[in-house]
Amino acid sequence: MSAYQVRLATPDDVPTLMEMRTEAEQWLAEMGIDQWSDPDLGERAMQSWLKRIELGSIWVVLNGSGRIAATVSRGRADMDFWNETDDPHSAFYIYKLIVSRAEAGNHLGARILDWASVIAAAEGKAWLRLDVWRNNKGLQKYYEKNGFAHVRTEAPSHRLSGWLGQRQAGTVLHPECLLPAIQTPLPSDLNAELAAIQAEVDELAKRVTRLRSSFDATSTPATGVVRWAYDDVQENLVDLDRGMKAAVRSVDAAKTKAATLPDPSDLAWSSAPRRPIESWPAK
Repeated sequence: MSAYQVRLATPDDVPTLMEMRTEAEQWLAEMGIDQWSDPDLGERAMQSWLKRIELGSIWVVLNGSGRIAATVSRGRADMDFWNETDDPHSAFYIYKLIVSRAEAGNHLGARILDWASVIAAAEGKAWLRLDVWRNNKGLQKYYEKNGFAHVRTEAPSHRLSGWLGQRQAGTVLHPECLLPAIQTPLPSDLNAELAAIQAEVDELAKRVTRLRSSFDATSTPATGVVRWAYDDVQENLVDLDRGMKAAVRSVDAAKTKAATLPDPSDLAWSSAPRRPIESWPAK
């Protein structure tokens, strides 16, 4: 089974995402489902993706060749469907899960659901939730097969979706092939490296201070080109002395903060969004 990587989407990914959406539209049409079939709706959706990419709420999954094989988004609870009795803040909501047809048979969609479930649990959520078009019975059965329980179906007149499903956060159905939740682990020697740098910076700062003091004690040239050069060197040494003292403070602060960071294997390092979900626009 192919190895996959997950990363946040970038604006450069949008053309590929548009191609994947078109492919999904065609495949759904062949299945007799008109979901995403309106070209204007698709274009508006792509513009929405650009905004959400900026928020850090869209991921792409790369296959072993480095090509985009799938995408998935997250967002706020859609209050056309969920309500306060559902405790909307208790869940991680996934949207726009699209897998390239070339990846059929690799269970990539199911693995993405497992990945999102792990992220949801790491964030302290109780549920992984989604909504599905009411006439897409095949997709509803797919999600039920992947551990989602049908909560209920809402049918607001202005919406075509409304089949609501959820599964417990942290549920993993394919542990043998879980997508990586932590892409680039924190260096395991971070604290040791910062301690070594701190010692080096401390010593260098002391050397600069001693040199500045020695230079200040030098007989001062009275005038002319020598005096100008002397003043320039003195000014540079003053700036260097101040900079080294600032560096000492910065390294000390970094070392102190680094000591509070979680272990490199902690799922807090997973691909979380850059901004609080509450600041995101509605779906």
